[in-house]
Amino acid sequence: MGIALGGLLVPRSEPLRPDCPPMPLLSEDVTTDWLSRAGGAIAVPIPPKRLERQQAPPCVPPPGEQEELNGGCWSEMRMKPPCGQFYEHAGKCYVPIRETPRPPTSVQP
Repeated sequence: MGIALGGLLVPRSEPLRPDCPPMPLLSEDVTTDWLSRAGGAIAVPIPPKRLERQQAPPCVPPPGEQEELNGGCWSEMRMKPPCGQFYEHAGKCYVPIRETPRPPTSVQP
């Protein structure tokens, strides 16, 4: 058992799973305010364009409380920054709205 675990702790020059694609980095046009808050909390800005699978306008009007920002629909969170894992815009925290799946157009046999 100790020998098997020892083999896992040895640093490798190649990835363990070569079929796994590398994690994409933020594009150059997205600026992130990494240490803007007291205590060094991370702030993630709303991206400059709609996210993949994010609801496109028209957004649900009140009482749905969705807002159109940068070509996508967003819902404002009740929490105040720092937003943690959520997105921040104009001093408010937002979560993206997932697009509504299209209903099937054909009948399965």
